[in-house]
Order: sequence, then C-alpha cells, then structure tokens
Amino acid sequence: MLRLDWAGIAEKAEPGVVRPEVLLADSFQDDRTRGTVIGTLATAGGVRLGRDIERQIAIDHGALRFQPLVRPGWGRQGISYGPFQREAGLVLLVSITNGHNTSQGSPLPDDIARRVYRWLRGPGIDPWPGRLMSLIRAPRKRLTLRRLWWWVLSTPWTYRGPNINENLAVGWFPSEAPVNPVEEGCGFVVHAAEGENGELWARVGKQCLSAFRRLKNLHLYYVVALREQGAVYYVAADQEAHGVAAFPMMRPIAIDPFNKDEKLFAGVHQSALGQIGFRVDTRVQAVHVGRIPGFSSEFSTAHAADAHVEGLPGQVAAIGGRWRFLQDAGDNLSIVDPGQPSGLIHGLLEISAASDVCGLVWRFRDKDNFWLLKLSTRECTLVSKQLGSEITIATNAGHTLRERSTHSVQILDWNGQVSCFLDGARLFDLSAEAGPIESATGVGIWKSSDSEPRWHSFEAHPCEIPIPVMAPLEAPWNHRGASLSYADDFTGAAGELDRRTTELGGGQWARTLGTGVIDVDGLGSARVRASVDRPNPGRTFYSLPWDLPGFSDLEVTIKPPGERRGQDQRSRAGLLFWQDSDNYVCVTTWLDDVYPGASISVFIKRLGFEELYDAVWTNVADKVVWGKCFRMRVAFDGNRFAVLIDDELVMQRSLTDIYPDDAALQILRVGLAVNWEWGDDTGSVFTSFKARR
Repeated sequence: MLRLDWAGIAEKAEPGVVRPEVLLADSFQDDRTRGTVIGTLATAGGVRLGRDIERQIAIDHGALRFQPLVRPGWGRQGISYGPFQREAGLVLLVSITNGHNTSQGSPLPDDIARRVYRWLRGPGIDPWPGRLMSLIRAPRKRLTLRRLWWWVLSTPWTYRGPNINENLAVGWFPSEAPVNPVEEGCGFVVHAAEGENGELWARVGKQCLSAFRRLKNLHLYYVVALREQGAVYYVAADQEAHGVAAFPMMRPIAIDPFNKDEKLFAGVHQSALGQIGFRVDTRVQAVHVGRIPGFSSEFSTAHAADAHVEGLPGQVAAIGGRWRFLQDAGDNLSIVDPGQPSGLIHGLLEISAASDVCGLVWRFRDKDNFWLLKLSTRECTLVSKQLGSEITIATNAGHTLRERSTHSVQILDWNGQVSCFLDGARLFDLSAEAGPIESATGVGIWKSSDSEPRWHSFEAHPCEIPIPVMAPLEAPWNHRGASLSYADDFTGAAGELDRRTTELGGGQWARTLGTGVIDVDGLGSARVRASVDRPNPGRTFYSLPWDLPGFSDLEVTIKPPGERRGQDQRSRAGLLFWQDSDNYVCVTTWLDDVYPGASISVFIKRLGFEELYDAVWTNVADKVVWGKCFRMRVAFDGNRFAVLIDDELVMQRSLTDIYPDDAALQILRVGLAVNWEWGDDTGSVFTSFKARR
C-alpha cells in the first residue's frame, strides 16, 4: 500500500516550514475482527474509545470498518479519541468512505415475504437450482443471517424508533458517544437527500448549516479546525467533484463562531447504513489530530479579515491590506481586496435599530459592479449590481435580523454556485451565471446611509487551501487509462452487435450473457432491441477479449430512451468487467418513473452467487435524464473502481469494502451491459465505446 507523508514533503520543499505537532494518528494497520476494536491502541497517541453496541466495528485492509446496525440510532456505533481541551489550532482530519451518503433508518417499503423471494430469485439470470446450490456453497453465511434478521426487525410492525435521515457525524463532540451529534459539538453531519444523494451539514450555533446537496458516494477528507470559540469546516476528495476540492487542496465550507465546549472528543459516528434494505460498509482510512500553527491565529486560513470593521479610509485590515471607503448613492462601502476570489465569507453582525439595513459585499470590481447580500429586520435580499444597475435576484422574508442579537452571516461561492446563510439557515441557493465580475476579488461590508450596524470578526477565505495532513496517508487512487485498446462508434452496416469487429483494435463483439439483443442501426448507434411494450428480457452482456487482467478503463456514451418522465421509459445500460460466469461486475444506470432522479449502480457477482442487496449505487439527480446523451467512464483495477459521469467523479469503492476476504477480480473481458434492476431497459442507445489501458 503506497502511503505518502505530505507534511514531510512540504517540509523538504520549503525549509523552515513548521511541522504540525501530531497528538494522535490512527491508520488502522492492525487487523481486528468485529467487536474487538474499542479499547485498543491507536497507531500513535491514544486509545480507541467509542461505542460498538452490536459488535460490528472491525479493522481490515488498512481501514476501520463500520457494518450496518440492525437497530439504527446514534450512540450505538462510533469511534472516539480524547478527551482534548479546546484550543485554537487543534485540527481533526478524517479520511473516510461513507457506506451510502443517502443511508436512512426506516421501515422497509415491502413485506418480508416478497423481499426474501426477491433475494432468493436474485436478478433472474441464474436458474433456480443453480442459484440455490451457489447459495449453499456461498462463504458469507453469517452476513446472510444478519441481513435476514435486520429485515425482520425493519418491517412496519417491528421497526422501533424514529425515521433516521442523518447517517454520519464527523468532528468534535462533548462525549465519546454523542446521543445526537446533530444538536451538539462542532462536526459534519451527512443527511440523506433522496434523489440528490447526500447533503453535507456543518454545525453552526444551535443548528446545522446545509453547505450543499448532491454529495456523491466518494472517498472524502473532512477537516474541522477548532478556534478559541467555534470551528472552521473544510472538505476534500481524491479529485474535484461537486462541492469539494481535490486533494491535496480542501474547500472551506462553514464557520461556527459560537460553540464553547471546553472538553471535546474527536470522533466518527454512524447511525444508519444502507437504504431500503441494501447494505454496504463504511470505511475509515485515517484519523489525525494535531496542533497546526497556521490554524491557531484568530482567522486561520482567511486571506482577508478584521476583528472590527470601522470603515475608516486607509484603515489597515488584520489580513488583506487596507480598507477602501466608498460611497454609492449615499450608501457606504468598505472594501478590502485579497487579490483572489473568495469562496467563504463570514461576519458577525449586531444592529442598533430596527431600521438598520446592511450587508456583505463580494465579487467587488468597482462601485458599479459587485454582489451584495442585503439584510434587515424585514427581509433579506440577494442583489447583483452590474454596470451601475441594481438587480434583485432573490428575496427571503422568512429569516431576518433581530435587534440586540448577534447574527452569523455566511456566503459560499464556488464553481458558479452561490449560497447565503443567516445563523446557519439557508437564505438563497442558486447558480450564478458567469459574467464580467465573476473573477472580481474585492470583499467587504455595505450599509445604508442612515444605518449603524456593528460588524466584527469579518473574514474571507479562498475557494481552496492546502490540506493539513499531519501523518502519512494512503495516496489517492486516480489511475486512468492512457492508451486506447478498443474504440467503436458503431458506424457501418446495420445488424446485430454480435460478431461485429470494433473500428479500432480489431476486437470481435460477442454476446456473453443473456437473451437480449443489441443492434447496430446503421446510423452510428447500437440500440437495445426493446420498447415499453417489450422490454429487454433481463440482464444482457456483450463483450470483447481483454489481455490486461489487472486494469481496465472503459467509457461509453449512452442515450436513455424516451423524452420525459411519465412515458414509462427505463434505462439500465452501462459497462461490464468480466472474469467468468461466476465472477463479474457491471456498472449501469437506473432511470425510471418511480423515483425523482437517477442513479449509477454497481452489481457484483462473486464466487458463483450474487447477493442482490449488496449492490452499491450513488444517486445522480438530473445528470442522467430521458433523451439526453451522457458519458459514463469507469476505471477498475479488479478491486478499486471510480465512476465518472460527463467527467464528474460520482462514486468510488473497493470490492474489499464489500467482500473483504475475496481476491481481486481478474478482468478477462470488457464491454456493454444491459441490466435488470427492478425493471428492464426499454431501448437505450450506445453511441460510442472506448476501452483504455
């Protein structure tokens, strides 16, 4: 396993850099069976505390493993370290792959008899006698029995407790097993967002701030840096994805200026895993705690900041240079320019009169071009000023200022997405179109001519900053194919895909599994022979020989059938990695009228038996829709895989996350897949296929 010490690299590259003081580092190199982790020693600096009520925490393959609870709930499964005394610059980093960001705890939607029948039947590709024999020989009997017990306890008559939509908490908490991290501590919380997959929350004051939705099922790095009061939250992924920066950078997404807990435990806690009876484990690759000098100052990673904004001409800000004082139609602007765009702007605000009107300014180029979040006791307004004209973009009267109260005001601005918050509550969330001031870098405050607001603790942070790795981490796996082995745009004569030769690479397509048919239409497409009235008859694979068993990078362009929701059109098309009829992986889309959104699903057959409810997926909202082409790309080394849609990373996993004792899959054939997934394909179209090595 390749592990990189980024802190050491930074020190070698820049002599004189002060290294972090590492207080705790846990890299989970000591394999431990389930139920034997709590109370053991971390890699360095502490003891693994927490709760494992159902004895489902284990360590293998260099990562901590959380397995699903049969009784979901907080305070039942989690790992903690500490306690630590609050101090500015105390930083927690957690490297983690959550099981499902859309995990929920709730009664199952179908009755137990139908569910067991579907599990026994599987995807329907194997005859009953053969499937039952494979089940008898399957090596995972304990997991099967536990799964059935979980289902028995999850019927509408046996499920105890409330519905749970918050499934993961990472951060600093006042106890080693918090009973509700949604309401305590300084931490991240992952909320199930249905068709948009996950929603990332951060604790701010007395509630959670929703930083963004569409958090995909990726390997992520969560960083929470404590201050004398409150904390700053950052997030990163192995490569850039929706809402997150690419390692070794991270994105600041929230500031909590309020929390005062003095004794804190660094922790990772799980309340629920899986959804509607599916299951997949959470993997924690590393937990680090350290004192980092760059985070110990009052404004830590800010590139513009001031404790008190007086608005005096020539006043020097604590960070970012001199304030500029301007008047705009009688109103006052105080601007500081850090020289690069800001991704997170925050300030604390108090008003002295109900008539006060004030706000935060960003993307400031000059007094005729800037963005403004305008606040008052009556309403909050998002304004864009362009060429001197003020354009009201949105108004919110549900959250307003209050006299004699301290308010936290935050703005997030990254990749054309703008979100505004008051005391952690979302005011606005919209896509900001590119324009002449998109890259403008001034930030500051605005107030009407007759207002006297008191702004303090103003700060603006860059969109990305270097991640503070305190101890060695496993290097991100971003392997992509560099050279084409096969390419086929399906041009030429019409006919069945079987026995066709690829346009590049000279490979011959063969129907490898199933009775469905894919036809080349003579117009540059390969079409599933199916319709709403006669859908594809179950799982169907077409493949090409592959001579590099340890890696393949496949890409396909797919056009789902139909034009819009309500036509009963379904897409189940995707890609195949094949070892033999007993061992293969298919990655396919799921698009259907019955759910708001689409997903990318991974179905795995190992050792002759396919556990249907071990399929893993990520919801992708409107990235896959009827009648619109999209590109799916999957890189796979027999264990680790990464799935991209239109070049956006949407899912990462390892087969050992699901089956820790199985050897890597040998990739002997690759190709196109048409899957069964609670319904069949009605005519998806493939317009391009590429296989890289």
